[in-house]
Amino acid sequence: MAGTTVLAALAVTVWVVSFLRHDACAAAEADPAVTGRAMYYQGTDGHCSISGGELYASVSSGEYAGSRLCGGYLDVTGPRGTVRVQVVDSCPSCRSGEVDLSRAAFARIADPGAGVTEVVYRTVRDPELSRGLAFRVHKGSTAGWLALQVIDHGNPLSGVELLRDDEWHALDRGSDGYWVAPRGAGDGPFQLRVSDVHGQRATVKGVGLAPGRVQRTAVRLYEGAKGAEPVTASPPAPTPLPLSAEGVRRRC
Repeated sequence: MAGTTVLAALAVTVWVVSFLRHDACAAAEADPAVTGRAMYYQGTDGHCSISGGELYASVSSGEYAGSRLCGGYLDVTGPRGTVRVQVVDSCPSCRSGEVDLSRAAFARIADPGAGVTEVVYRTVRDPELSRGLAFRVHKGSTAGWLALQVIDHGNPLSGVELLRDDEWHALDRGSDGYWVAPRGAGDGPFQLRVSDVHGQRATVKGVGLAPGRVQRTAVRLYEGAKGAEPVTASPPAPTPLPLSAEGVRRRC
């Protein structure tokens, strides 16, 4: 009887440790929420060289970090609720913790008449996407100089590599959202390996040297057609503010 009691206690202990470890892993995987404020602006032709439709955002130079967040998504929560936006631009006039939203996105979370509102926002992991990875080769690309853009990747990217002479070569990240092989890669077609900040990786073959054309694929960086729904967080109590005139894989 005593032995049975010991085994039962041991089983419970193992379950609790496993549960706590799972929670610790989940906490480590989640991006921290940022408490700050949001304004709004018009125009989607930003530094990332992509359009975010009607719901888009620009972030401070520190968060932009040379296009690190380009193409990623934020859940932004204000007094009226939460909106999911794609990062398409940098905002040099924004301070850390400030995010500049499209007018349509701002209207989802606050009264546009206020001009500025306090918010809580975080980077979305594995957002739901309707299409697979796509690539756009820069209009100025040749066999001797190649620049390409990755589209519909969902998570922020950590790297893009190109297979040449049976070896993977890392491309340089440009501040405009393009990845560059300064010495070119020949006439193609190219085999590329795309990695995101969570250690997820996908390989795509047959990307052609077709400047300016979007080349779509069925390849995705992460499994599942659906990602997490926008996370609703409680923003701090809104405080009236003047309208600014300045507009790899982690394991436990």
